[in-house]
Amino acid sequence: MSLKQLTVIMAGSLLLSLVSCGNNNTSSKKKSADACSEIDCLSSVNWKINLQGRAFPDKSRVDINGTTVIDECVTKQKFIIDRSTEPQSISLENYYVPKQGELKIDVIDLGSCETESTFISDDKVNFEVVKGIESSQILINL
Repeated sequence: MSLKQLTVIMAGSLLLSLVSCGNNNTSSKKKSADACSEIDCLSSVNWKINLQGRAFPDKSRVDINGTTVIDECVTKQKFIIDRSTEPQSISLENYYVPKQGELKIDVIDLGSCETESTFISDDKVNFEVVKGIESSQILINL
């Protein structure tokens, strides 16, 4: 083998090793991009809000971070309070993903739809993420 052939083989080996190192860097970049936790990667998630040991008022309004999600004095609601279960609950499908420590929930007793008084007001609501087989759910116990 001549010196010229040996130089070509060494140069080729060096280039091949550089290319293979470059591939490892891109795969590690991809892994770090995919490393967000499941809940942080979602734009919406199902919620279940349980009212432990109490019953919702007959006519209620539920506000989450200042936005009314249920007002039982208004017809055609997207979400409802399930009073047939124990504990009573609210299920919200495809609702936004909250941030821990930044969740405020108010439940307002609307009486006969002419008055209102605060039933529950919590501006630091804790929640847990329950991972199911097909999807995750935010679980809140008030």
